[in-house]
Order: sequence, then structure tokens, then C-alpha cells
Amino acid sequence: MDDMISLFASDDTAQSESAPPTRMMTPLQREALKKAFATLGVLDARGQFAMVEDLTGKRIASVQELHERDAQTLIHRLADKVSSTGRKNTGNTWDDREESTWIDKL
Repeated sequence: MDDMISLFASDDTAQSESAPPTRMMTPLQREALKKAFATLGVLDARGQFAMVEDLTGKRIASVQELHERDAQTLIHRLADKVSSTGRKNTGNTWDDREESTWIDKL
């Protein structure tokens, strides 16, 4: 039983070899985020930081803390917000549908 390794055992060498390196967000990601925030009208840092926390679950104090993977997640979630902007949201699935049905066309 002693020769069994726990899944949660502290093995620094295994972790450092298997964990992918954390990279900072790319300039293209930064530009995409800037554009999405502008489209949504969230232009102040406080509002942007709040939205980052809301959409990624990560609280940051500086843009430099936003890593490539988090930035990609944020870009997709902001794109969803941008695409849903302007659509009515009544809470009723039938009323909030995007496309017309044959009934609507009558």
C-alpha cells in the first residue's frame, strides 16, 4: 500500500512538467477585448474589471493579470453579450425567440 501514489500527492516535478505555461494575453486579444467593451459601452476601468470578474470568475486589479486563456474565455462571453444586445429579454422563451415562425408570417 505504501508504493501507491495518491492522486493528490504533492509532486512538484510532475506538476511543473504537466502544467502548461501561463502566457499573457496577445495584442490581438487585447484589441478584441477593447472593441467588445466599446461596443457594449463599458468604457471605464471599474466597469470593465467588474465585467471581467462577472464573466470569468477571476478578479483582476490590472490588465497584465489577464492571461491568454482567461482572455479567450472573456472574448467569447463578451461576444455573446454583444450579440444579445438589442434583443428583448422578457423571460418568455416564445416571445424572446430570434427567428419568425409560420404563425408570425401570417
